[in-house]
Amino acid sequence: MERFVQSIVAGGLALVAGLWLVALGGSIPRLAGIGLALLGIVGLVRGIGSEIRYS
Repeated sequence: MERFVQSIVAGGLALVAGLWLVALGGSIPRLAGIGLALLGIVGLVRGIGSEIRYS
């Protein structure tokens, strides 16, 4: 599988998992969810940006 596709899929999964933690968790899971969501956004931007930049 292409590297950018892996990055997009992993970023999307991390974003969704992080948002679920924010919605369902208490204070500590909420902080972990925010961090996971931010990592997901970075993964999405990195995957999409790498494909746009080099195509």
